[in-house]
Amino acid sequence: MLLHDAALSYLHFVFALILTGALAAEVFVLRLPIDGRVARLLLRIDLFYGISAVGVVLAGVARVLWGARGAEFYVSQPFFWAKMAAFAIIGIISIAPTRAFLRWVKSAGASADFAVPEAEAKKMRRLVMIELHVLVLVPLFAALMARAIGS
Repeated sequence: MLLHDAALSYLHFVFALILTGALAAEVFVLRLPIDGRVARLLLRIDLFYGISAVGVVLAGVARVLWGARGAEFYVSQPFFWAKMAAFAIIGIISIAPTRAFLRWVKSAGASADFAVPEAEAKKMRRLVMIELHVLVLVPLFAALMARAIGS
C-alpha cells in the first residue's frame, strides 16, 4: 500500500511541476512580440498546461480514493478545500488566455502580417502571472493539509 501511495504522490507532483513549468513558459513567451509563430508556440505550451492540469486532477482524485489516508481524511481537512478552491480559481482564470491563444492562431492563419497588440499580450501575461501567484498557495495548503492543521 505504501508503494502504491508513493507512486500516486509522485504522479501528482510530476504533473504539478509540468503545470508550473508550462505557466512559467507562457509568462516568458508572452514578453515576446507575438506573431503567428509565437502564437502557435503559446498554444502548444498551453496544451502542455492543459494536459498537466488534467493529470494533476486525475492523480489527486486517485490519491483521495485509493491513497493510504483515504477519502475521509481529505474531505475533513479545510486546507484540502482551500487547495481545491485555489486550483479551481487557476482553472477559471486560464480560460481567457487559452481562448486568446486560439483566437491568435486563427487570426495568424488568416493574415500573414498578424501581430497581437501589445496591450492585449500584456493583459494575457498579467492573467497568467495571477495564475502563477495563486499556484504558490497550492503547495502551502497541501503541506498544511498533510499535517492535519486546521482540523
